[in-house]
Amino acid sequence: MRTYEGEFTIDRPRETVWAFVTDPHKMGTCIPDLIELNVESENRFRTLVRVGVGPVRGKFDLTCELTVTEPGAAASLAIRGGGMGSGVDMKAEMSLSDVDGGTHMKWRCDAVVSGPIASLGGRLIDGEARKITEKVFTNLKNALNVLSKETRAAVAEKAASDEG
Repeated sequence: MRTYEGEFTIDRPRETVWAFVTDPHKMGTCIPDLIELNVESENRFRTLVRVGVGPVRGKFDLTCELTVTEPGAAASLAIRGGGMGSGVDMKAEMSLSDVDGGTHMKWRCDAVVSGPIASLGGRLIDGEARKITEKVFTNLKNALNVLSKETRAAVAEKAASDEG
């Protein structure tokens, strides 16, 4: 089993971050190399993603199930699936807390990889996992920034129309 974890702060209110990360339609767009996203329910979705670890490249079909463990503050995501003769079984957990200027997110992911990708070795897998994780959180921060700009623009537009 491989474990990855981290934490960072987003300059958005916790309620905004929570609403985004628990909405598969929104959070799904943050997955790097996403080919397809099929939302089956508010807590279950499937993804088809492009994966490349060292010389092994192809597509992975993943089923994801979100479980809220503390509304507004903590959730877990079970991810299972595979492709190219390899499999992955992951459990990711995140918690959100209020901090000055925004929301602090702590996350941890335990992953078991099997098949040809697992035989490539930990350093290659860790490197790719780190790149994917960085992309997910960069995409998340960018999406929340765009959302914030759209919200501010909508509020300004409404204020202008109310005056007219």
